[in-house]
Amino acid sequence: MPVPVIVLNFGHSVLKSLEDYTQAASEIYRHYRQGQNVVAVTSAQGDQTDVLMAEARRIGPEGDAKNLPELLQLGERRSAALLALALERIGAPAFVRQARDLGLTAEGSFTEARLTGLDTPQLLEDLRDHDIVVMPGFVAIGEKDRAVLLGDGGADLTALYVADQLGVEAVLLKDVNGIYEVDPKSNPNAARYDEISWDDAIRVAGPLIAPRALGFARKHEVPFRVGIPGLPSYTRVGATTGAMKPAPSPKKLRVAMMGLGIVGGGVFRRVAAHSAQFEIVKIMVRSPDKYIDQGYKPEILTTEFEDLLAAEPDIFIDVSGGVDPALPHCKAMLSRGIHVVSANKQAIAAGGQDLLDFAVEHAAQLRFSSSAGGGMPVLEMCIREKGRITRVQALLNGTTNYMLDEIGKGRSYAEALKDAQDKGFAEADPTADVGGADAGAKIRLIAMLGFGETIGLEDIPLDTIENFRPNAEAKGAWKRISTLWSDKNGFSSALELKDLSRNNFLAQADGEEAHAVFDFEDGDQYRIRGKGAGRWPTTESVMADLFDISETTLG
Repeated sequence: MPVPVIVLNFGHSVLKSLEDYTQAASEIYRHYRQGQNVVAVTSAQGDQTDVLMAEARRIGPEGDAKNLPELLQLGERRSAALLALALERIGAPAFVRQARDLGLTAEGSFTEARLTGLDTPQLLEDLRDHDIVVMPGFVAIGEKDRAVLLGDGGADLTALYVADQLGVEAVLLKDVNGIYEVDPKSNPNAARYDEISWDDAIRVAGPLIAPRALGFARKHEVPFRVGIPGLPSYTRVGATTGAMKPAPSPKKLRVAMMGLGIVGGGVFRRVAAHSAQFEIVKIMVRSPDKYIDQGYKPEILTTEFEDLLAAEPDIFIDVSGGVDPALPHCKAMLSRGIHVVSANKQAIAAGGQDLLDFAVEHAAQLRFSSSAGGGMPVLEMCIREKGRITRVQALLNGTTNYMLDEIGKGRSYAEALKDAQDKGFAEADPTADVGGADAGAKIRLIAMLGFGETIGLEDIPLDTIENFRPNAEAKGAWKRISTLWSDKNGFSSALELKDLSRNNFLAQADGEEAHAVFDFEDGDQYRIRGKGAGRWPTTESVMADLFDISETTLG
């Protein structure tokens, strides 16, 4: 079964600053963790095209200059590279492709060309190999192999054309969450179209979506959606126009946290950047003075769990470690109907199915995708495909994967460990990572969510990498693989050190990257990838859970 694909276009109005690329990467990751491969089409950042055009006027000829596209496309290409970098930071796989790479061709003038072709097999191959492809919009390859531009709204047009060629849906992301009869920025009470026809969109959406793009969509009957990053509420553009009504907006949620270390600090920064949706009301730490010295406000810090409860949060984020006191604190929050987002795999594994059932009983959401896989959405795959899965092979500890790669390059175990600690992949006490308890907890979560099995750490054979030295006969890459399988003999799991051929998908994970392979009872197989360790991949997974909870408050 092929992996579904979606095309996302990020307009210049949502890429106004460098910080906006982080939000764009979050939007892509949200779709990726839902099981979709993504083609991301970028516009130039803010006024970059205007700046480049001004330079062209100063130095170039008047009129339709043949080499103008070579300059103006730099804005889109820069934007694509920045978005790919933002994706790389959060651990999402990303591969930048240019118009020439993908056979995106056009004919006509150098600045108002008409798209004529796309190497669809190449793009599909890139998606199979990389999951997320980032490409600049607005530019194509014209006659005599020259770059040409697609005119005003060329990035919108690129996204719609690519979606049409692939036979998939496109989403045009703007600075408003859909199409309105009047500008919602000037009239906060304006009603929004949930659904609008191509003809009516041409009438009312001209300033938002370029006429050329809308004209293409109408002519070729290409449906698409219009929305804003971070808010899954859209206007669908297609054959018919529906009723207008006020657009849903999320409730602002109060957030309490436990832990403010490497991951906690990243979560704090990302949550604070979304002040319209979330408000951090209290953070529980061991030593407030340490964080006050780092610039945190004293009034939001506490050492007492009771202060978190008194702050009346809507969501509790656990980015601490260990089972106690994390597990009882999570249960205390859930018992009050407070949603819990946890990056603490030990506590969630210890709580097991009973903890999931406890959350349901108290009408609270328990989300913990960040507790396994980092930026690789392995638990989401388990939840979606439960009942079909027969085997999972995965690299579930990015720290040890990084260390094994470094040892394979000739470094000693001690050197590789120190480097991993310096980069923030390994804790000061690395026992759980190198001994296998960390991966073991994640195996327990996969067993529970993907196979419906409850197992203890003592049920999993665990290979350690402590003081590991590869032998001289190594044939490829040493990896420590978590394997879970169900067959006629029942359910089994193991954590094993293996010397893999370089052609093996798992062996191709570099450094802290993580790969996983899912086999299904119908013979189908899915492969997913991401970064399995580090502040930002784990932070992004926490944020994705927060956005999912926020989505349930739309009204």
